[in-house]
Amino acid sequence: MKKFGIIELSAILLMTFGITYLDFDNLNFQDNYKAYIQLMIGGVLIVYILYKRSQANKRE
Repeated sequence: MKKFGIIELSAILLMTFGITYLDFDNLNFQDNYKAYIQLMIGGVLIVYILYKRSQANKRE
């Protein structure tokens, strides 16, 4: 099992808190901007992690 680094943990926490803070009854950006920002940053980190892992697999 691979160890989780700080970036992986940050991505998971940002996605989790973003979904938790999201008001599903009112999805306006003005009311949920903190949740949307957390989801976007978490998504970018996940894409970065997947890219980094694919590059590491190509080298092996």
